Amino acid sequence: MALDSYSNLKAAVIDWSHRNDIADKLDDFIAVAEQSMFSNPLMPLQLRQMETRATATLTAGEMFLALPDGYLDMRRLKISLASGDYEVVFKAPAEIETSNIAGIPAYFTVTSQVEFDRPASDDYSVEMQYFAKPTGLSSSNTTNTILASHSTAYLYGTLWAVFVWSGDDIKEQQYLSRFLGAIEGINKEYTRGRFGPAPVMRMKGSFP
Repeated sequence: MALDSYSNLKAAVIDWSHRNDIADKLDDFIAVAEQSMFSNPLMPLQLRQMETRATATLTAGEMFLALPDGYLDMRRLKISLASGDYEVVFKAPAEIETSNIAGIPAYFTVTSQVEFDRPASDDYSVEMQYFAKPTGLSSSNTTNTILASHSTAYLYGTLWAVFVWSGDDIKEQQYLSRFLGAIEGINKEYTRGRFGPAPVMRMKGSFP
């Protein structure tokens, strides 16, 4: 069975788990897997197709911008000036120092919104390049970019959620390992695609 749709994923989870008593709970298990793909502390998923851009206007006198829909993680943020694009540098929330003197922001941080280090001295067009969470699976959204290209992440994540619920500690750990392994593989593929393969060091001479 191809893991190419919401209904086929559900059928595969029932088949792999050897349980026929979970059909009414599968929506919850899939939702848990989706949330854990992006919020787990060990290996949050970053897929190339999740990169997107959004533009917004930072109005004069303002220091804050709303986060775009589906926001997960910022890659870079630029302000468009007449002289060209100006990249604003990220700082952690505890490290950013703010000023009341208006100007072109030099730093930003992200909390529940985008926060700059100073009020804007003019209206500025801001471009955000960020990772966006794909729309979750449902009966009205039967596939997404993760299921289409990396279906095992959904399968193993959902099976992990099944065995957390059932209290099967051994299978829970087995599928957690497979789930995180699938995410790690996706992230490595993303890194190779963006930066290319790691350089190989070659040394002259013989080795024992």
